[in-house]
Amino acid sequence: MQGIINLVFLKMEETKSKSNNGLKVFLGISLAVNVILLILVFSLNSKNSEKEEQISNLTAAVDSSHNEVSAKVQELQQMKGDLERIQAERERLGLSNDSLSGKVQELDKYIGKLKKNAKLDKEERAKMEQMMAELREEITKKDQEISVLKSANDSLAGNLNAANTEKQKLGDSLSNTSKELKLASVLKAQGIVVAAIKENGKEVIEKEYKHNKIDRLKISFSLADNKAAKRNDKTFYVSLVTPSANVFSDPNNGGGTTTLADGSEVAYTLSQTIAYDNSGQIVSVTMLKGFNYTPGTYTINVYCEGYQIGTGKFIVK
Repeated sequence: MQGIINLVFLKMEETKSKSNNGLKVFLGISLAVNVILLILVFSLNSKNSEKEEQISNLTAAVDSSHNEVSAKVQELQQMKGDLERIQAERERLGLSNDSLSGKVQELDKYIGKLKKNAKLDKEERAKMEQMMAELREEITKKDQEISVLKSANDSLAGNLNAANTEKQKLGDSLSNTSKELKLASVLKAQGIVVAAIKENGKEVIEKEYKHNKIDRLKISFSLADNKAAKRNDKTFYVSLVTPSANVFSDPNNGGGTTTLADGSEVAYTLSQTIAYDNSGQIVSVTMLKGFNYTPGTYTINVYCEGYQIGTGKFIVK
């Protein structure tokens, strides 16, 4: 019995030993598999990191290229604005803009193409930089030309203003001189004499005249020396003003109206035209019958070329 028991224990120990060896084998295989899996996972992670880095680098390169294109587009648009400004300024100065118009159109097309492509290779970048350098030079040159022209125009405008000012002063001076000459040329009737002509034709010069003794009146005056007056035909208008301040002005007897230099009109009684020669000439007019000489003080006014040149008085009683 004891032998059987020992045999059972011996078998059990043998089975246990085999089980331990199988477990060890299994654990070893599991460990190896885990190591391989770890290596694979590490390898995959490394490759993923490399790919992510490549993707990141490519993204950064694209972003950099896009930013570069955007910056260049903005700079080119600024240049286009400068060219359009120069066009407008040249037009104001009366200059041709044919070549500038062509450049603005070409630049506008290039900007549109650059926006569409949104990338630059080495060759395209070099061409663009050359074009931009030429545009900068052109803009600087045109701005300098405009500055010179504006300065010249300002100087010319200043000279023109000065000339206009001098012209205005000269015009004013000439106008004043003309007015002075005009006034200087105004004749002067001096020594106005009123003579009563009786029915028998006898002339009487007195301080006072009887109204019933006056058949006609003869008014005479001399012309003072005046070297400024033109030598030409001159008409003298003689106005006889009654004591009631009315003018004898009968068209049937030679009367009418004349316009003075200030635009006003005056009535006159008689007129006489002579060829003036500044020789101290005597001018005479004779009042015809038909006027009623009431008692009172009468005024004689003489006009010539729009100005009153003399006045006198006589009394009728």
